[in-house]
Amino acid sequence: MRNGLKEWVDGHITITVRGKRFERLLNMAVRDGIRIWNIRRVGSEVSRCDILIRDYFRLRPLLKETGCRSHVENRDGLPFWLLRVRRRAGLAIGAVLFFIGLYMLSLFVWSVEVTGTKHIDPARVIKAADQIGIKEGAWKVKLKEPLLLQKELLSLLPEAAWVGIDIQGTKVRLQVVEKEAPVKPLATGPRHLVAKKRAVIHKILPEVGKSQVTNNQLVEKGQVLISGIIGNEERQQAVSARGKVQGEVWYVSNTSVPLKQTLYRLTGERQEQQYLLVGPYAIQVWPFNKEGFADAQTEEKRYVPSYAGYTSPIGWKTVTYTQIEPITKQLSAEEATEIAKKFARADILQKAGKDAFIQDEKVLHVTAENGKVYVSIHFSVIEEIAVEQPIIPQAPVNNGNP
Repeated sequence: MRNGLKEWVDGHITITVRGKRFERLLNMAVRDGIRIWNIRRVGSEVSRCDILIRDYFRLRPLLKETGCRSHVENRDGLPFWLLRVRRRAGLAIGAVLFFIGLYMLSLFVWSVEVTGTKHIDPARVIKAADQIGIKEGAWKVKLKEPLLLQKELLSLLPEAAWVGIDIQGTKVRLQVVEKEAPVKPLATGPRHLVAKKRAVIHKILPEVGKSQVTNNQLVEKGQVLISGIIGNEERQQAVSARGKVQGEVWYVSNTSVPLKQTLYRLTGERQEQQYLLVGPYAIQVWPFNKEGFADAQTEEKRYVPSYAGYTSPIGWKTVTYTQIEPITKQLSAEEATEIAKKFARADILQKAGKDAFIQDEKVLHVTAENGKVYVSIHFSVIEEIAVEQPIIPQAPVNNGNP
């Protein structure tokens, strides 16, 4: 039974044997305990096989006896590998120095990442971490225990409820949990809800206060919709009016679209640039001085080895450039009009605000001139029209009495 590992450790060679008595040679080799494998014919009087180094020297007398000749085609195994390493001592020393340098680089912090911040500026967290020794280029051996670092960092960030420090290889991740600020109720005084623009009432839902308008009623800007004065003439009270009032508002949008549109399509041509990542630095290793595309889409992929929480300071980055080329498309008036409608709808809804929707639209006129299509569109939009207006108390009238 063959043992591939033992064959590699002992070393083996591939030889070519020429002669008419190759079968006789094999029988004699088997009789003497010489191991030969991968036997195949490559010609009428030429055969090829694999044999251990030590058995090759025992085979020489048998070659002479059978009148065959041998030629070494290939060498493989540990002895030959060690011989090549000995001949290339500089390469071996360089590899050793590389791994030593890799280990030395792993002893430093190369990146600091902040997560979990909402109101606290991440730059402020990094600055506070710098004050306690957590920064790019810091020697990890000199850093204090994580619990001590957390306590010191927390003292520098009073807005934080908890700070976690996780050291993963050459990266330090600072996880911040901010304190929850108490929610203060908005102090609102007495107020009306009035119309912010001219509209027709579509729906009115008063929650607090007294409704002053009805559905399908035309209202002007500033008109009271829900009054903050409740009660009768004898007993009145000013409250903070609340409710929802939707109105139908009208807009006219004038939009122009060029008939010639420049689009970009992929050509299928791609280029890749390879970078060696060493800490925060990227060194281009291939290709050099290669002319890029005039227009291209860029895609970047990074590979940084990590294992059991250890992140290597050495990585690899591939940047792929996909060529795109501009193409000019001539639009018809109908196509340009449809594009203008889409732009106009988006613009009107942005102006109308949240929860607004278009109830009706009508193209007023379409004009094509100077390579453009000019479209005027009338929109009927349902939107929230109520805004707050404080109720200012009136000073008592002085009739001249003391």
